[in-house]
Amino acid sequence: MANSDLRILLAEDNEVNQHLMLRILSRIGYDAVLAKTGIQVLNKMDRQDFDIVLMDIQMPEMDGVTATKLIRAHYAPEKQPRIIALTAESSAEGREKYLAAGMDDVLTKPVQIDALVNILANLSVQSEDPEGQQRDQNKSTSLNDFPILDESVMNDFMTLMGEDGKNSARHLVELFKSGTPGLIEQIEVASDKKNKDDLLRSLHTLKGSSSQVGGRRMEQFCARLEVLVKQSGVEPFAVFISGVKQEFFELRLALDDYLDKD
Repeated sequence: MANSDLRILLAEDNEVNQHLMLRILSRIGYDAVLAKTGIQVLNKMDRQDFDIVLMDIQMPEMDGVTATKLIRAHYAPEKQPRIIALTAESSAEGREKYLAAGMDDVLTKPVQIDALVNILANLSVQSEDPEGQQRDQNKSTSLNDFPILDESVMNDFMTLMGEDGKNSARHLVELFKSGTPGLIEQIEVASDKKNKDDLLRSLHTLKGSSSQVGGRRMEQFCARLEVLVKQSGVEPFAVFISGVKQEFFELRLALDDYLDKD
């Protein structure tokens, strides 16, 4: 099944996503080296050859697209890895953009285990289903139509982790609970300073972390706030900060209730 000799570089700056991806890879028989920025990706590639790079798109210092273009431009053909985009963007246009930048395939977050296994097991096979990872999200749907916690996400994670499922789930939730207050503070500071780039980056990170623990309503809320900031700027954002805090409070309670179940 899995080729444990496959040399994998995981490029991901979000701690919750790091934990999730490394545990999933380990569970299906792979080890991976971790890089937290695009610059770290290049530094590690200078010292070691990799067969595949799982490349997050939005990272500090240097994003995944820039890192990919530099890899394609500066390394010899025999050193070129297969580069897989990890992104919350599910549009066909987004996929084409990443392929045009030199990436070989796209995995949509939250990553589907079957899709990851298939890519790792069939390195030479290009995906023939460019819309396979798309999720149908109706932008007009009310936030209240989304569950605070989609328990199936945590159920699937615990099943994947096997006997260690419950402990792994607790650790994942603790990472989310401990990291999110600082992230919300970053959102508030960026809003106060009218820093659009920092605000979008922090919202994107919170959206990703929430999706990994099944926080569907928080994920959708952050996605809509991203659209708001892109379309209307930072000025009207401050009124939504209390809503972000409330969503986190409710999601945290839902996660605690879920873990307290027998």
